[in-house]
Amino acid sequence: MNAVSLQGSFLQLSLCAVAGWLIADLVSGLVHWALDRFGSESTPFFGPVLIRPFREHHDDPRAMTRHDFVETNGASALGGSFLLLFNSEILLFTALGVLAANQCHKWAHARSVPAIVRAAQRLRLILPPAVHRRHHAAPHDRHFCTLSGWCNRSLDFILCR
Repeated sequence: MNAVSLQGSFLQLSLCAVAGWLIADLVSGLVHWALDRFGSESTPFFGPVLIRPFREHHDDPRAMTRHDFVETNGASALGGSFLLLFNSEILLFTALGVLAANQCHKWAHARSVPAIVRAAQRLRLILPPAVHRRHHAAPHDRHFCTLSGWCNRSLDFILCR
């Protein structure tokens, strides 16, 4: 492989990473919006497994910081893992973003996070606490994206009219 093809591969992989991260952020926002709007905590299967955790954080935003790794990330792992079956760089990065979305959401609520996480939040690579706080202003009808918040404005424009 020569230097030109290596540069092309790196550029392609970088573009796929950004596209996948954007798609995952959008998916996180759509799922969050849907779980906040439809069904109830008593809806069979979805209620206790998906709807309850999303809605409980409106009353207690820090509740998710008390969940273990599996409770925090299990539903996201199930939701995103099927994308790993496809041989596509964009889908790979989308799957990784979906897998990371709830963890990034949890870090946006945590009082203490590792320095690398705080740096990623400052760089807006993952959801910063200040951006996510906008979602927690009643009536919790804006800023649903939980991975990076990159898609919040576009999604708000479409869903919150």
